[in-house]
Amino acid sequence: MRTSDFFSSQRVFQKFLRKTQYDLSMFSFVNIFSWKDFFDFEFKVIGGALCVFAKHELGSFLYLPPLGKALSLGLAEKCFSILFTMNQGRGISRIENVEQKDIGIFSPEKYTIYHKSDEFVYRRSELEHLAGNKYKSKRALYNQCARSKACVFIPYRPSMKKECLQVYRCWAKERKERYDDDIYRQMIDENLCVHDTCLSHYQKLGLVGRVVLIDGKIHAYTFGFDLKQDVFCVLLEVADRSVKGLSTYIFREMCRDTQIKRFDFINVMDDFGLENIRATKLLFKPCRIHPSYVVSPKASCAA
Repeated sequence: MRTSDFFSSQRVFQKFLRKTQYDLSMFSFVNIFSWKDFFDFEFKVIGGALCVFAKHELGSFLYLPPLGKALSLGLAEKCFSILFTMNQGRGISRIENVEQKDIGIFSPEKYTIYHKSDEFVYRRSELEHLAGNKYKSKRALYNQCARSKACVFIPYRPSMKKECLQVYRCWAKERKERYDDDIYRQMIDENLCVHDTCLSHYQKLGLVGRVVLIDGKIHAYTFGFDLKQDVFCVLLEVADRSVKGLSTYIFREMCRDTQIKRFDFINVMDDFGLENIRATKLLFKPCRIHPSYVVSPKASCAA
């Protein structure tokens, strides 16, 4: 789907999303758009619900459960029937990003249910203040960064894109040298394109973007969006790891930003099923953890 076609379909997507109960950050136009260079997305209305199909060389799948109405087994089976036809034996026909509340409609005898990852949600006020013993180490990191560096937290401007992406490349190089996990390394490589896409279209996507300057140069950046009325989602966050405490500094400053103060909660998205990312996100003491599942029919039950 072309970029212009994506934005043309945004209003329809939002119309169905408003009728949907959800917690996961994947239920957002921003998330789908950010991955447009990796999947060929197609929106179809099936049984009165909007279905987001994602295609790539390994086959097709439903990127989200159908939007606009409660997920039912009948509706899910209609989608699987379409996927079987689309895939013709290629890949695994599946629905991704199924929430905990919807898992019960799928019989374990007929469906494989795979725990994909978890998303982490925090109380914004707690991250704003970092008070108490449970935030002692994070508070120390923030203070160390703030005292040792002349950090300036300011809004992102389009002219900053090239410098921000260079920060990402330096961050990615350090991460790949430290970790030899192939999945993690692939994720890092793919996310360069995702960051490029989001920075290029941040205004149309309604993203809130901020950067941290040290001695006039960008050393960190972060972007996020309104996920729900009371939840702000941090979509991107990258910080120069040679500056101790900088990642904590920019995260806290985002949570203190006047444009974010109206939200009660901060969603920092998922851990990609990777322990090192999970451990980092647990350090900020989430108040909620939302699991995400992948559901597919067992071979004996496939159409």
